[in-house]
Amino acid sequence: MIRFRPLPVMTLFTLIALVALVMLGRWQWEKYVIKSHAAHEPVAQMTIANYQVLPEGVQFVNGVRPDTHEEGWRVFMPVQYGATTVFVDSDFIAQINPPKAGEIRPVASLRAGAPITGASIRPERPGPFVHAPLPLQRLWFYVDLAAMGRNAGLTNVTDYYISGSYVGPDGRADANPFALAHGADVLPPARHLGYALTWYGLALVLLIIYFAYHANAGRLSLGPPRGNQG
Repeated sequence: MIRFRPLPVMTLFTLIALVALVMLGRWQWEKYVIKSHAAHEPVAQMTIANYQVLPEGVQFVNGVRPDTHEEGWRVFMPVQYGATTVFVDSDFIAQINPPKAGEIRPVASLRAGAPITGASIRPERPGPFVHAPLPLQRLWFYVDLAAMGRNAGLTNVTDYYISGSYVGPDGRADANPFALAHGADVLPPARHLGYALTWYGLALVLLIIYFAYHANAGRLSLGPPRGNQG
């Protein structure tokens, strides 16, 4: 016969911690699965021409460059392409302070109307602890194309964006470093698997400690009540 008298306060905090650990483990497991599939698939490339730049709708996404580890803001410039609006990850501003939309001009290639060539990327879902966006300042901490489009008053926004080339200080165009990471972080799938196992392992350890404490305190037993023994 199982006898269990849980401690209310300890049980409450254990449940809260357990839910948090399971959520973190599931989040990392999903990233592991997504990246494992993406690692075997080439990033789709596309080219668009005959577009109209919409500089008044520019949005900024916070990020850390995978190649230089600089923190800054990715410039998502919308362009009208036929009946749709496509965001182009066109530039990177290496500074912590948020940029001001009124001071940002489209990069030279967009101003000249040159064809836009880059990876076509559908952004991943954000993690549970990502900073909330600041729409009034046009600042985002993850790529949410639909919300970015609504914030800019745009319609028919595609569910993908194009990672255009970045132009370095020497004027040479280089491949967009975020495209090489499929538009996300650069951690390999195995690292996410390790994180998932760590969070799930901590959840298991928490349960073991919880029940062991109750057993040691005489609040959990598998035998008959002590008064009936003998």
